[in-house]
Amino acid sequence: MVEILLLPNERFSDIEGYIFYPSRDVLPLEDVALSPEIKGKRIEILWKLLSGENLKIVTTLKALTEKVFPPDFLRENSLMITRSTKLALSPEKLVEMGYERVFTVQNVGEFAIRGDIVDIYSPGNDFPVRIELFGDEIEEIRFFNVDTQRSFQSVDRTLILPFVDFYGESTLLDFVKTEVRFVCEDLQKVLDEYRKFRKEIKDLLKERYYDFFDERVVEEVLKNVEKGSVSLSTRVEKKESLPILDIDEIEEGGLVVHKEHGIAIFEGIVRLKGILGERDYLKLKYEDAVLYVPIEKIDRVHKYIGDPSQVKLDRMNRGKWKQTLKKVREDIEKKIRELVELYMKRQETQGLSLPGDPELEEKFAESFPYIETPDQQQSIEEVLYDLASEKPMDRLLCGDAGVGKTEVALRAAFRAVASGKQVAVLVPTTVLARQHYENFKERMEPFGVKVELLDSSRTSKEKKEILEKLKKGEIDIIIGTHSLLNERIEFSDLGLVIIDEEQKFGVEQKERFKKLRLSVNVLTLSATPIPRTLHMALSGMKDFSVINSPPPGRKPVYVYVTEYSDDLVKGAVIREINRGGQVIYVHNRVEELPEVFERLKRMFPELEIAVAHGKMSRRTMERIVHEFYRGNIDVLLCTTIIENGVDIPNANTLIVDDAHRYGLSQLYQLRGRVGRSDRRAFAYFLYPKGTPRSALERLKVLKSYTGFGSGLQIALKDMELRGVGDVLGLEQHGNVVSVGLKLYNEILKETITRFKERRIEKKHSVNVEIENPPGRFFIPEDYVQNPVERLRLYRRLASSLDEEDLEEILEEMRDRFGEPPEEVKLLVDYFRLRIRASKLGVKKIRFDHSMVEIFPNRDSPFLNHPRYNRRSGSVVLYTRENPVEFLMDLLKK
Repeated sequence: MVEILLLPNERFSDIEGYIFYPSRDVLPLEDVALSPEIKGKRIEILWKLLSGENLKIVTTLKALTEKVFPPDFLRENSLMITRSTKLALSPEKLVEMGYERVFTVQNVGEFAIRGDIVDIYSPGNDFPVRIELFGDEIEEIRFFNVDTQRSFQSVDRTLILPFVDFYGESTLLDFVKTEVRFVCEDLQKVLDEYRKFRKEIKDLLKERYYDFFDERVVEEVLKNVEKGSVSLSTRVEKKESLPILDIDEIEEGGLVVHKEHGIAIFEGIVRLKGILGERDYLKLKYEDAVLYVPIEKIDRVHKYIGDPSQVKLDRMNRGKWKQTLKKVREDIEKKIRELVELYMKRQETQGLSLPGDPELEEKFAESFPYIETPDQQQSIEEVLYDLASEKPMDRLLCGDAGVGKTEVALRAAFRAVASGKQVAVLVPTTVLARQHYENFKERMEPFGVKVELLDSSRTSKEKKEILEKLKKGEIDIIIGTHSLLNERIEFSDLGLVIIDEEQKFGVEQKERFKKLRLSVNVLTLSATPIPRTLHMALSGMKDFSVINSPPPGRKPVYVYVTEYSDDLVKGAVIREINRGGQVIYVHNRVEELPEVFERLKRMFPELEIAVAHGKMSRRTMERIVHEFYRGNIDVLLCTTIIENGVDIPNANTLIVDDAHRYGLSQLYQLRGRVGRSDRRAFAYFLYPKGTPRSALERLKVLKSYTGFGSGLQIALKDMELRGVGDVLGLEQHGNVVSVGLKLYNEILKETITRFKERRIEKKHSVNVEIENPPGRFFIPEDYVQNPVERLRLYRRLASSLDEEDLEEILEEMRDRFGEPPEEVKLLVDYFRLRIRASKLGVKKIRFDHSMVEIFPNRDSPFLNHPRYNRRSGSVVLYTRENPVEFLMDLLKK
């Protein structure tokens, strides 16, 4: 028997023992693709029902009435893949089945073909499958991990389901092969929600409504429904996070910086033949020439981060580039002293070690109801290590809204309290202060930690009592806005200051922060740090942690940047409300809110709409936000007061009108208010007709960065658009423009190290020049077709410091792309040769047919070789064997 449990909406669909059948998360006729997760889950359930499985399904009346493709379509387009048989899936067939061809498979509904390797991520499978062919016969079937792209389990067979979704004439009930039982706890509430949905969607679709929904299902449910009760539960499942793209990845046609030659345009990878062999080069176009950089020197070339509009391509005349670098170095040296003095004073401060209480801290960590992401765990370890050291901590924690920065702050605060110190948590708004207060109180009070809030909600008498207790040490953690920085406030023993969104504070408060950093530990949290703060972190003056990986199940926000229209707003709101969600509508002019409210009320007479802004009384605003949190308000019309602190996991559609009036980082912060659950979220950034092109360019940047970890990329882009700005009073924008941010930071780090009177630690690198290497060594296009992936592999090979790294990369290529051709094996041998030569102090190797000439460094054992010639400074050897293999054996011995 199949049991179907009906709920009013999808908000509480996570019920123990039931599998959730979601409705489509897009409206009929809407030009948005159904999210892959929703599509995959629907197809998986329909297949299980068609196969006769007795499922317990939880869903809504809306989902049941949605029309789907016929059962025969699913049956006829599903295919069992078995080892030692011929593969009957061509690329054209997979596209016909709804799959998208990509280079690297990461999401359900994707496939990739690389030579004899076929990767497919079918609905119904927890992991994608890798099929290895011999000719057209299936030699091996393996599941692989999307994060590492490495195989981990072989199987004999696997099912490939179609990945399509279209409106046919069937419903879910047509797929049920056994008896069906409908269960409902509150039928009236289910019907009320369904009727509200039906009215709204009929208003939108008019006479076409019946093309997409079959209301006979409702009649069948009403005839057979039974009353039943269920307990709602929230389960946290561990799921691998997707990899984040390298922000330094160079792109064809983009600006790059070569350390020795300056700024050029990267024109792609080209293959050139030399005297004895053939290999790949990076082609860099300068103003007066073209430079071909061999792939083993790819680490000398990086992406230009700066203001492209203010930079010219360099000439190959080295003098000019050398002068530019010299000027930047001199300028930094002149203006870095104050920065270093502050840093040195902090380094000289002793006796701030906070060892904590390991047993108590372990229990506190266990009270976290989720599984820490790898980035989150690393950030926690870094912060706790800083606190245990005898130097005051000054760490920036960067991460998107909702990735778990607060938990890192909680662990740090608990460590400080367990070490007998007090903690001050500084936040920019009263709303955020209240939210942090409730979070800290809920987690800390079971452990006997006293948490207090100091903001405008406190009476004068309460404030006086709180300050008295703070001075006596009766309060462990105090949370508040800028009033906490008042010099009259006395702490008994302050050990840690946590600053949330430092960019929201004024200049005066930041000066106070500067003084605090000399004596106490400081942890700064930010999704999009201001250029100055980010710059200090990148330069090493401030320690830096990043949380890129989202919590399990979190999905990127779907972003629209488009012109305002009533129909667009109507579709967006109806879609969200119909899946049991809520909407945040931002309009930042308080005087115009009543007019916008009336417009929304006319559009959605059935919905509960409320208004919140900073000029209303604090109690009224808190009551409205609380009602919104409880789900009693459908649409919250508000100003940017919700930018920080409103955390409503059920609100997954954001609409911002007049979006062109906001800053890039502010828009990104607003976007972070949605997408805080495992549902796909939508953010609409709307602008009026006639908006200037310059403003639209800024909005397009927001559209470009939609994945996790984008906050840091947005901040870097902000740095490009606005310049690094003032670094403790130092205007360095021109220097960043002239050499690019990455090289600027390298020079800055060297200068800081020198000013701190420490020897620059030279990182071990492989820097052996090889002239006229024999043979063909490169990654052929028919082996790795994607040029970005080829570049990435070249960079990894070039930066490998030992042979184990090379073997790991070779094994990964074998797994992902099939058996490497001779060119790739020779390429790996070439890098192996460089590593061995580097370890033996060789700076250069020259091949000339049967001759091999080795140029050793001053400390190389080759100086003692019987054939070492002092005049030429080299060892000349002759061989009849393969010269590369001959030299490899020699270096190994």
